[in-house]
Amino acid sequence: MAGYVKTFLLCVCCMICLSTHKALATRVFGTAKEYAGSEIIFYHYQERITYMKEEVFHLKVDENGNFEANFGIDRITYIFAEFGVYYVYFYAEPDGNYELILPEYDERTEGDLLNPYFEPTEMQLGIKNMKNTDLNYLIMDFDYYYNRYYDLRLEELYAKGLKTDVDTFINNINERYKKYDNPYFQQYRRYRIAALKNMATKQEYESALVYSYYSNKEILYDNPAYMDLFNSIYHNYFDNYLVSAGGADLYRVITYGHSISLLHRLIGSNPKHKKKQFRELVILKGLNDAFANDNLQWLPLLLTLDSLYITTEYPIHQQIAQNIADNSLTMAKGTVALPFELPDSMGNMMSLADFRGKYLYLQFANTQSYSSAAEFDVLKRIYDRYKGLCLFVTILTDTDKAKAQKFIADKSLNWTFLFAEVNDKVLSDYKVKAFPTYYLIDPYGMLALSPAPSPAENFEKYLFKIIENQNQKKKK
Repeated sequence: MAGYVKTFLLCVCCMICLSTHKALATRVFGTAKEYAGSEIIFYHYQERITYMKEEVFHLKVDENGNFEANFGIDRITYIFAEFGVYYVYFYAEPDGNYELILPEYDERTEGDLLNPYFEPTEMQLGIKNMKNTDLNYLIMDFDYYYNRYYDLRLEELYAKGLKTDVDTFINNINERYKKYDNPYFQQYRRYRIAALKNMATKQEYESALVYSYYSNKEILYDNPAYMDLFNSIYHNYFDNYLVSAGGADLYRVITYGHSISLLHRLIGSNPKHKKKQFRELVILKGLNDAFANDNLQWLPLLLTLDSLYITTEYPIHQQIAQNIADNSLTMAKGTVALPFELPDSMGNMMSLADFRGKYLYLQFANTQSYSSAAEFDVLKRIYDRYKGLCLFVTILTDTDKAKAQKFIADKSLNWTFLFAEVNDKVLSDYKVKAFPTYYLIDPYGMLALSPAPSPAENFEKYLFKIIENQNQKKKK
């Protein structure tokens, strides 16, 4: 099983080209003295089913606050960055030239870093000397009016639907922007309005909306408005299908057949999904969401996804399938734990491979987090009891390392402590959203429990059973 997963995950040996158009150089530049000496990475989403990101360019701000970067793109691209308290974005066009205005510098506080519910401030980046016909200006202007209405009328729309003034608003905003001939913007406007209609009608006419906006239309993979509405309509599509009249058929096709042709036939029986390309996108969305739920087993889902990957004629769908596999199976129980290399309290670099041979209880924590600090005493008791049978490693994200080391010494915590930055890759690899987070890794580097229970959640019971089974196997 593990060999099959590994084969599938490694089956892409080169980057899939999503377009045959020639990439053209695009330039960004500007001045932001508050950011002097900073580095900011800008990304784009490879696709909008998994939202896996890929670096587009690396922006280095010199000591005077000046920055400039050039990159190649072959189509209009939504580009974003996350830094400080911000999530910022803009739309880049091939051969474009953008003087960016970065927001006022505002770094996250220690409380922000420890808060699992922290949400960055989202904003569209300002661009100097924009014309009112520029794509970024049109979207920024449209979003201002659209979001203002949405925020003010949200509760009323849910309660009264079409009895509100939503039709008047739609007519007015369509009239305001109909004269602009930018195709990307007009599609963006069209699908944002469609989403508003769908909400106002409480999804009562959603099937008709799919016919009108999706079934026989061009798929706009790179347009946020198109994909946002699509993802909303088809959220948990397979899981909802399972409780419908045809649910048993879907369960059989995926669980016993793993056949993409049978799945195409089943989903295509709905007239909305007659067009193969759109139907396949629906299937991909269904598979992606099903991996996150418990109604279908992950191995049949993987086999079905593999069948789609092999047979699809659309390169972008192959990319989506690969990303679904990567995203869904990374850190899944029974898969290989991702490698890392981090410094210990003495500055010595240690890697995951250094802990092979025994079970490893891996903790991600921050000594300034109340929930982390509260569990160290319990973890210490478990360590004292099992330290000869299991290895214990804590990865700390404290910004004040000296203070963290004093905490370790004062508590007499004698296992291995490693240190990571708050934006370190190991945190994203291990999907750490809150502190503390735990994993149990077996002697061969495979994830035995992912995530693992905390010490307060009776982890000792799980560890005792695992070690007892291991000892019984050795006796045999």
